[in-house]
Amino acid sequence: MELPGPLWKVVAASLREEILSGELGPGTKLVEVDLAQEYGTSRGPVREALRELAREGLVVELARVGAFVSTLTGHDLSEVYGVREGLELIACRATVERASDKDIEALEVHLVAFEGSWQKGAGYLESAVHDLAFHRGLVALSGNGRMAGMYDQMLAQTMLLLRAAAEESPHLHEEMRPAAHRDILDALRARDAERAARAIDSHYRYAEERLFTDRKPTADLPTGGRHA
Repeated sequence: MELPGPLWKVVAASLREEILSGELGPGTKLVEVDLAQEYGTSRGPVREALRELAREGLVVELARVGAFVSTLTGHDLSEVYGVREGLELIACRATVERASDKDIEALEVHLVAFEGSWQKGAGYLESAVHDLAFHRGLVALSGNGRMAGMYDQMLAQTMLLLRAAAEESPHLHEEMRPAAHRDILDALRARDAERAARAIDSHYRYAEERLFTDRKPTADLPTGGRHA
């Protein structure tokens, strides 16, 4: 099929969507020749797309074995959340100093959507989309493009991790307390960086409590899947 734009970016975007939606599950082998045929291109753009997804942590490339959708573990979850928290702590201080009141108020849209999704009975992963949009918006308000780029990589890995966690931990489908995010927004509105930092710390401790309760270790990387 004919694809617009740089081929490797189009292939990467399509594969990224399939990975984050769960259509390509953890451990799925990604065979260059099969993907090239599927996307109607040579193996070069496919190879570059897989390299990009590997940089994002969504794909792992094993020498002389091939590329696979990443199988992330509880340890990965802890690391990703640690990086996210560190970036958000930096971002909240910059946001307090430089963001306009209008910019900060715009974060409310994500919380309304997040809280509304629970009230409408949406699933955990559907609600998580709005949750992560709030955090992405917070980091974006820092005005630091490089930090926002790093954070986007962490969010992609977060979504992959949350999908696995949701399957292993039924209690995650219980509604999250609203104050977990509201406290952060209220502190930003008050231009209180210290209070915002405490709210972020509290939020991540709460997230860890939910995510690590009854969490089982992830099995070794399988080699089956759609493109095996």
